[in-house]
Amino acid sequence: MSNTELFAVTIDRLVDAMKGFDVELERVGDNDVATANLNDLPVTFAVLGSVFIVRADSVTDQTLADNDPTLYLAANQVNSVSFGARATIVDRAENLIVRTERDVAIAAGMNDEQLNASLRSAVDAVLSTQDAVKAAADDLAELRAQVEQELEEQA
Repeated sequence: MSNTELFAVTIDRLVDAMKGFDVELERVGDNDVATANLNDLPVTFAVLGSVFIVRADSVTDQTLADNDPTLYLAANQVNSVSFGARATIVDRAENLIVRTERDVAIAAGMNDEQLNASLRSAVDAVLSTQDAVKAAADDLAELRAQVEQELEEQA
């Protein structure tokens, strides 16, 4: 493929591009979806109309019944200072899931260089945002423990 000519972005092109990073994506049925395990996280790659999406999910030990807002606050904090990927907390399973996701516009098509750069950037952003949410949650939990200890000492 030429460097100046743009081609449609397909799941097959994503699979081929990731091979260049020594990552084997596994196709999910006949859908435009593939998965891989990166940094011990399940990462999903999908082509949906005019975008491709890279998404990572991390199952936590927390449940919705714990009534602990720390992960939600951490995701909000990360989203307010970072533009690499969005972080959300999914509470539709038994345990809360930290989900990070980035979508990349592909409606005009991409050459191989653009696709490789966009894919690398999306994967890096999704994985680093996972790390950022964990770090923010740890910091918030530590702060909460300090405040609770101070309140107990004052009582």
